[in-house]
Amino acid sequence: MTGNMRSDEDIAPLIELLKIAADLWPPSADISPSEVFRQDQILLEMWPEACRRSGVGIRQFPPGVIKLWKEGIGQTH
Repeated sequence: MTGNMRSDEDIAPLIELLKIAADLWPPSADISPSEVFRQDQILLEMWPEACRRSGVGIRQFPPGVIKLWKEGIGQTH
């Protein structure tokens, strides 16, 4: 686990967020980069719901995940 993850409590809502994504958008190989970005934004907005569903209480979105996402889209800061 990276130093940016506060605890194991961050993992449960992240998994819940992945479940939400799977329910909203079936896997597709034909998705534009702008659509991926839009979906990422929607999931970020759904973070409080993922926290609620996983029972950990509302938490700040893990900065390590945001860093990885930015690296994935070519931003370094």
